Amino acid sequence: MTFFERYHSEGTWYGKVLIMEIFHLLLTQHDKKWTIKQTAESFKVSIGLVSENLQIASYSHFNPAILNCDTRQSALNKLERTK
Repeated sequence: MTFFERYHSEGTWYGKVLIMEIFHLLLTQHDKKWTIKQTAESFKVSIGLVSENLQIASYSHFNPAILNCDTRQSALNKLERTK
């Protein structure tokens, strides 16, 4: 199963966030010129979605409780309050 297939079969918002983060980090380690735009194209989503997902994932490394939010939007709202 590819990252694309796994992402689209994932049923939780936080699972999608983490799959996208792993993919993006893996590719940036392999290719230092890899961009958020390329990740967006790989998953067939917007650059904004990738950017937000990577922000949530990054924050989760310091505060894993953010992944307990009911929705992705509530996680984004929580992120905004911490800025």
